[in-house]
Amino acid sequence: MIILNKIDLVPSQNARMWQKYLRQEFPCILFKANQQAQQKKLGMGTTLHKQSLIDRPELIEKMVSGSTAVGTENLMNLLKNYARIEGQAKAKQTIYVGVVGFPNVGKSSLINSLKRSRAAATGNTPGVTKSMQEVQLDKNIVLLDSPGVVLSTKEQSDSLILRQAIKVEELNDPIRPVEAIMARIEEEEIQNLY
Repeated sequence: MIILNKIDLVPSQNARMWQKYLRQEFPCILFKANQQAQQKKLGMGTTLHKQSLIDRPELIEKMVSGSTAVGTENLMNLLKNYARIEGQAKAKQTIYVGVVGFPNVGKSSLINSLKRSRAAATGNTPGVTKSMQEVQLDKNIVLLDSPGVVLSTKEQSDSLILRQAIKVEELNDPIRPVEAIMARIEEEEIQNLY
């Protein structure tokens, strides 16, 4: 399955369009993790699959702008369905779910949001998760928090730098990210901004 995390960073219409496209091949859930700075238990928010929400983007914007997670109920229901044993009404099996992706996409934050506690370390820089970690979500679901995976070619490295998948401290050439940004936007836009 695919989780589109950090939906609070893009226009809601874009997130819904990507979800619709990706659902053609895999189950796809829109997700926003909790704000990790909360002092109390991390709360679960409302789902984004109800028809009334899809037709009313202003409600999605309101939900996404809050501090609670969005999409947890959808993801939990999907995981519980995978744990069911086919043909047996109430029987369930233990499933192990690997959470994989680029560094700094919110894998550990997603786990914390589902667990509703700080079970996995998080940070603003890539590479906080150093090794595989098991997190027991409930009696039938175990999540595997993994370090970020970067498999790239030389041509993809600029894209990875801009996605913060590579630590800035590890770059040999500090000018390279600037050149990558300049190659993607008009000079006039930079001048207007600064």
